[in-house]
Amino acid sequence: MLKNFQHSHIVEDINYEISFLDEHGCGYSFPCDKDGKPKGLTDCAMENYKRCLENPKEYSVFNEVRENRNKYKEPAHGTCHCGEEVYLINQYYGACQCEKCGQWYNMFGQELLPPDQWEENY
Repeated sequence: MLKNFQHSHIVEDINYEISFLDEHGCGYSFPCDKDGKPKGLTDCAMENYKRCLENPKEYSVFNEVRENRNKYKEPAHGTCHCGEEVYLINQYYGACQCEKCGQWYNMFGQELLPPDQWEENY
């Protein structure tokens, strides 16, 4: 059985961006915090951001902070006896394999024999 077993759950990721868009919806968006302060911009992106700020007449949407919410389902997971984190995704007939040691698990985190040792019942 996997150690530290965590059931699957919905995760909501929230991020923000500053947008500069023309009347056709084309333009630039830059990552920022919720207050609109740019974050993680490369030197080139920072130059583009400054250029956008210097040309407000080019954009119908100017310096607008937008919130993006993304939801996704994080699969159940746990720690294999070898220490590797194993995400329980259906790789092969409802089973998945630890990438480090090769141990097989079902979707409930229980250890399985390798598929070549499974019996076929007809």
